[in-house]
Order: sequence, then structure tokens, then C-alpha cells
Amino acid sequence: MMIRKIYPLITILLVAVFITGCTDTQKVEKEVLKASKNWISNFNNGNTTEIANAYSEEAIMVAKPFGTFEGRKSISEFWTPFIKSGATDLKYTNTSVKIVSNTKAIISSDWSMNVGKGIITNETWIKVDGNWKLKEDHFEVQEQFNNKKMKVMNKKETYVLVHAAWLGAWQWGNIANVLKEKGHSVITPDLPGHGSDKTSPGAITMENYVKTITDILDKQEDSVILVGHSFNGITISRVAELRPEKIKSLVYLTAFLLPNGGSFFKAVEGVKGSKAVDNFYLSEDKTYALVKEDEIQNAFAHDIPKEAFDGAKPNIVPEPSAPLMYHLEVTDAIFGSIPKYYIECTEDRAIPIEVQRSMYKGKVKKVFTLHSSHTPNFSQPEKLANILLEL
Repeated sequence: MMIRKIYPLITILLVAVFITGCTDTQKVEKEVLKASKNWISNFNNGNTTEIANAYSEEAIMVAKPFGTFEGRKSISEFWTPFIKSGATDLKYTNTSVKIVSNTKAIISSDWSMNVGKGIITNETWIKVDGNWKLKEDHFEVQEQFNNKKMKVMNKKETYVLVHAAWLGAWQWGNIANVLKEKGHSVITPDLPGHGSDKTSPGAITMENYVKTITDILDKQEDSVILVGHSFNGITISRVAELRPEKIKSLVYLTAFLLPNGGSFFKAVEGVKGSKAVDNFYLSEDKTYALVKEDEIQNAFAHDIPKEAFDGAKPNIVPEPSAPLMYHLEVTDAIFGSIPKYYIECTEDRAIPIEVQRSMYKGKVKKVFTLHSSHTPNFSQPEKLANILLEL
């Protein structure tokens, strides 16, 4: 008789658990769909701030065919210009929700808006401090209705990356890979006397440097983002004066941003605390410049492993001296009108941060900061690449 009485009790408990489980699942589904609908509403209302805030800080968005965007900031920089271009009327259809737990759910759906349509394969929502946030967002554009408005999403840039003194195009390897993975074009020339170019230092002038870059720009249909590292900030400034229509923006990576008449030698005169300046010297015939060998890494790349630096060391070449003596020729009307950005490196032992800031103060649209040595292209390549992508 006791056994017969237990069965109804077990049945009741099982039913209660089942009902509770269903209730919890329904609650999660309701909350997630509400969060998703709020995101759609903010999209259609052009509320880019709330759209960005819906993503977790470390969210990942995979937008085919446009690329992968990591972090809330990067994702926001994707959506903001797209929405401002006129994209709206977003709708989800055939939506399904997979409940993973009380704090995680995955939405899949078809989507359409006034500029295109496609599918969402994985819209992962997680509950953080009582709020639902997007952790992953995987979607694909399958058809475009208005190519003019969609063009902002497909926009690809051309970057021309000009290396520092003593180095070569090889310094940009890691950066170029990231930019190319995002679908952009990257050109990394060797200036005369550097990398694969074996021109004798004594035969090289600033005109040779400038012509190398202007020849590249003359072959481009669209304007480029021109980046200069270190000394070759002077080079890109002169190029900008000569080819302003070919340049979308100038980017100075801990570089010399000088006024008309400025030169490398004038800029470093009296500079204190620079390991590069303190250990700089000219060859006996004055045709090229060097930094004392036992201080090169300390001056330029103290934040990378010695083994890595030693591996790159054979690629370091004497720097032709004539370009270092060149006096910059630019005008406010031409050079001054081109948008400029500066990437400062706070731990730089070659160009101290105080010197960097004195050069760019009042001259640039925006400053980006890296807590790195003079060569973040080696020590922090992903962070540097992300800054260039932001532009």
C-alpha cells in the first residue's frame, strides 16, 4: 500500500518540475525576444548609442562579407556609418530561439531592411547583471537592394604605409596582414636604400624618397590613407603638399610632424631623454647615419624580446644623411587642409612623448595613444592595426 501512495507523489513532483522548467524557458524566451526587439527598434530609430550598448564589451560580430569585428567599439564603428547612410526598416522573420540556460539564448532568423536582406545564424544573448547583452552576432547579407546605400558597408580603403628610418617595408608585415584580412588594399614600399632597394646612401636625397611615394599615388584611382612612421613623417608631409588630391588622410605614427622649414636635425636639436639622439652619429664621410649598436634596441624596441629583435637586426640599414638635412616645404593652403591623425607612443625612448605632443598640438583631428616603444608595429601590432582600421 505504501508503494501505491508514492507513485502519485512522484508524478506530482515531476509535473511540478516540468511546469517550472517550462515557465523558466518561456520567461527567458520572452526576455530575449524583448531585448532583440529593442535592438531592432533602436536600429530603425537611428539610435547608434543604444545599438552599441546592446553588445557586451568583448562581443564578436561576424558580418559576411564585410569581416569580423571584435569588441563593442569596433562593432559600433561598423554600424554607425551604415545607419547614418539611411539604412532602416529592419524586420526579423522566421525567428527561432534556442534556450541554452537561464542566462544564455541564441536567436536565428531571416532579416530584411530597405537596403538588403539576409540571414542571422547566431545572435547569442547573455544575461549580465540583470540585463541581456549581445555576446555574438553572426549574420550574412544575401541580397542588396540599394547599392548606393550599401556601399558604406563595402567601402574598402587603400593604405600606403611608409616605414621608419633604418628599417624597411618588412616592418609592416603584421599590420598589413590584419588590414588585408579585413579586405583593404595595403602598399608597403621600400624607400631608396632600404629593404630590397640597394641604392648607395650617398646617392639618396629627399626627392628620391618623395618620388617613390608620389609614383605609387599616381597609379591609384582613389585617395589613400598615407601613414608615416618616425622620420618619414617628414616624407609624407612633403608628398601631401605635392599630391593632396590623392590623400584621404595623413597618419603620423610617433612621427615628425613639422612646420614649413622644419628638418630632422632642427627637430632633435636640444632634445633630452632620447636614447636615439644620445647615441646617434654620422659616418666618417657624412653620407649616412647610425645609432650605436649596443643601444639600438633600447632606443627603438625595448618592449620586444631580445631574440625577436636580434632576428630583425640584420635588416637594419644605414640611414642616408641627405634626407635628414632636408628642410620641409609645405603650405597651410595645401598641406594644412588635409585631415591628420597622430598615434602617440607613451613609452617611446627615441622620440619622447613630450616631443611628440609638442609636434602635433593643434594640428590634428584626433590623437590615438599606445603605451609602447617607438615600434608598436612589432610590440603591439593588433592594437596598431585596429587604430588604422578605425580611420
